[in-house]
Amino acid sequence: FWLSFGAGRGEHLPEMKRGAICTAAQEDEDSDEENVMVVKPPSKKAHRKSEETAGRAKLLETETASGEVSNTQKKEKEFAWMDSDEDEEEGKKEEKGDSKPSEEKKEKESSGDEDENADVSASVMDAVSTFGKMMVLSPALLKKMGRMTPEDIAAACRALGRTKFFDGDIIRILNDSLKRLLQRDRLNIEQANDALQCLWSLNAYDQGVLTALARQFKVRTGQMDVNFRNRWLEIYKAFGHKGDPDFFQLLEVPHLTAVQPGYKRLRCVFMDRGQCFVGEACTYSHDPRAPVELEGAFIRPVSKVMMTQTQSNMGKHIYGGFKNGQVGA
Repeated sequence: FWLSFGAGRGEHLPEMKRGAICTAAQEDEDSDEENVMVVKPPSKKAHRKSEETAGRAKLLETETASGEVSNTQKKEKEFAWMDSDEDEEEGKKEEKGDSKPSEEKKEKESSGDEDENADVSASVMDAVSTFGKMMVLSPALLKKMGRMTPEDIAAACRALGRTKFFDGDIIRILNDSLKRLLQRDRLNIEQANDALQCLWSLNAYDQGVLTALARQFKVRTGQMDVNFRNRWLEIYKAFGHKGDPDFFQLLEVPHLTAVQPGYKRLRCVFMDRGQCFVGEACTYSHDPRAPVELEGAFIRPVSKVMMTQTQSNMGKHIYGGFKNGQVGA
């Protein structure tokens, strides 16, 4: 009543003094104030920390599980004494994580260098009989073919054709080498035949090579074997080579030499067909009256000595006497 009455009048109430209490009661009040929990809303940082701790816990669980699996596998492999050593070595290599190249890579690199420096001489290439062996020697061929001798080039052509080994880069370098050797007249008939047979077996037509071959050997067709000439003519026609009609003609009918009896005397058969592609260099006659065959063409009658009856009766002892150098018996 007195409190409400004083407040109604606007008077200030006197401060109430706290009575003295014992120390035990004071301690109880302090402990109650300390035990009061203030609940605050969780902050974003705390939420993130909780998520991170949860993720770490999951990782630890998976690592422990994988460790247990690996331990069980190691325990199982302890009984497989043949594989345990290899697995331990592999595990050590993985744990170390060496950045140096492995021995296998070094061996492969060294073997690659050896393949490029392999021997591809004529004797080695003539011994090649399988496609796999050509695969081994192909890096060395690719590296050395541009500097190979005509004998080695011919042997390489025989090996490529024999094994049916087609490599675009090798064929390109081979064609360049053949054209260079033909321009320098460094291939004989047998070596040129090996090159042409190789291109034919691999179906690797090159107009430049066949043109260079025709220009170089058109004057040597008379020295070529009949089988070579017929085979070359078949290959040129099968490739559909355009140009060099004079070489086609000379492969069919080669030049005659000046010492041969038919030189410039027998009629040119290509003139009968309409045109001789050799022209003035032809060693046959372009005269339409010239014979086609030499046998019986230029045979002259042989005159026989006719004696009179008197000469035959007188005989050698009487006819002519000593004047004619006859000596009596």
